[in-house]
Amino acid sequence: MNKPLLSELIIDIGNTSIAFALFKDNQVNLFIKMKTNLMLRYDEAYSFFEENFDFNVNQVFISSVVPILNGIFENVIFSFFKIKPLFISFDLNYDLTFNPYKSDKFLLGSDVFANLIAAIENYSFENVLVADLGTACTIFAVSRQDGILGGLINSGPLINLNSLVDNAYLLKKFPISTPNNLLERATSGSVNSGLFYQYKYLIEGVYRDVKKMYKKEFNLIITGGNANLILPLININFIFNIYLTVEGVRILGNSIDFKFVN
Repeated sequence: MNKPLLSELIIDIGNTSIAFALFKDNQVNLFIKMKTNLMLRYDEAYSFFEENFDFNVNQVFISSVVPILNGIFENVIFSFFKIKPLFISFDLNYDLTFNPYKSDKFLLGSDVFANLIAAIENYSFENVLVADLGTACTIFAVSRQDGILGGLINSGPLINLNSLVDNAYLLKKFPISTPNNLLERATSGSVNSGLFYQYKYLIEGVYRDVKKMYKKEFNLIITGGNANLILPLININFIFNIYLTVEGVRILGNSIDFKFVN
């Protein structure tokens, strides 16, 4: 059987899940996830590839915030595709349309870095605030003129919920959903409201304060696997892009200045 050629596989290894995106003709052709398992074995990862990836690729780019899994995926990808994957990070040199660093480089997670690169490179915006609602909630600002301005990191919705339930004797786990009201009567509804409205006010509050701080207009982009329940509550204009991180990883992978890569 001849396998159709899909040129780029992008992998985002996160704390909760691992996202795989296939790009063909500059579009996401396939997007699937697997649960992050710190004890993942080579044979398990290889079986996942056999079950899901019936195609050839030219390049594989990886963003990882779970270094313990890097070796597994590097070996599986080389065995499966006969390609050595390229891991992107904040401290490599990239040929971009803007300089992410106004001065010295600073430590930044590869997923956050990828989000900020995609926010500028993929959109005709000058200033962007990116909110990523995943295992963590990250809110970072970036400017085409001034580079990465900084941000804040908080725990994500499910981490907060699990922590509350685990530490409150009378609270039991319950299905979560976008709340209908800010003020709820029953305990479960009140917890649900508190869980999601805190991120609404966090995102909107940071957005307003950043605009005042820099005396500039900012566009808001929201991404992340837990964002869908928050989106109906946001009362400012925003763009939702579930592929933002993998798009950024792809941009970075294709922009590396190999003169500086060992």
